[in-house]
Formats: sequence, C-alpha cells, structure tokens
Amino acid sequence: MANDLLEFYNNMDAANILFAFKGVISQSMLTQLAVVLKQQAQEEPQMQILFGIFIELSQNVRHYSAEQAFDADKKPFGVGVVTVSEEGSVYSISSGNAVTPETAKRLVEDCTLLNTMEKSALNRLYKERLLADPPEGSKGAGVGLIEIARRSDLPLQFLVRDYKPGLQFFILNARVNKTISGNA
Repeated sequence: MANDLLEFYNNMDAANILFAFKGVISQSMLTQLAVVLKQQAQEEPQMQILFGIFIELSQNVRHYSAEQAFDADKKPFGVGVVTVSEEGSVYSISSGNAVTPETAKRLVEDCTLLNTMEKSALNRLYKERLLADPPEGSKGAGVGLIEIARRSDLPLQFLVRDYKPGLQFFILNARVNKTISGNA
C-alpha cells in the first residue's frame, strides 16, 4: 500500500498536479474544494478565470455524473474527479465522470462545435441560451460548457473512454494561460 501511494504521489508530481479530488461532489464539498483552490493560487493573475472553470467542471460532475452517491436524505450527488495542473505556460483544469453512451456522444458533438467558434460567437450563444428555456435534462441554464469554452484560452480537449458496462468515462480539459490574454 505505501509503495502504491508513493507511486501515485510521484505520478502526480511528474504531471505537475497542483490539486486533485476524486469522489462525491456535494455542494458542501464543492465549497470546501473552492476554498482550497483559492488558497493555492491566490497570487496568480488568472485566478478568477481558473476558479470559474473549476466551478463549472465540478458542477457538471455534481449534476450529471451517471455514478452517484446519496446523502442521508437520499439526495443524489455525482461522483468523479477534478484536477488542476500546470503545463508550461498554461493551467489545465480537468474533470472526468461516468456518462451514458448517448450523453458521451452529445458531449463530444457539443465540444466539437464549441471548438469551432470564435469568442464573439461563443458570447452570443451564451447570451441566447440565457434567454431561452433550459435544454431538456439540464439542471441549470444549459450554459456550462459554453462558459468553459468562453473562459478557456485554448480549444477544449475531450476524450471518451470505455468504463463500466453501459457507461463511458468523459474527460474534459480546459486550459488557461498563466498570463492575462484578454479572452475572458
């Protein structure tokens, strides 16, 4: 066990992981994670953007993960993973969680479309969605992915992997320049 943990630590260190959380993302856990993340990157100029993406990704896991745990009141919470790492001149904020194959297909289509759009088009789409009725199955305004794409300095990276029978694992990565780029 101790050797496995050391290997895990070394792998995180080699990947420049600044922050990682795996488990149930409830509202109280999300609040605590946000406090930790804020403390770790207080001095960084891009903190507000990084923090906003972190919150969006965490909320996506919380609301939409096909793997869930329940609190004492039988309220469901999503299970997944969220990380923040450094990759050269950018911060990388990633999340992963179980989804159905249908959801994975839709997410890939949505991310692919968002990656083709200029910032001005993303901003227009964001405003249009805020004024429209939420998409079917959405637990908010349906603007989370758009908001992540708007705040990212580079195209979204995404990957779908086989996971468990009837489920796939959707990984989404957003990147923010360490220096202010004016894209926010």
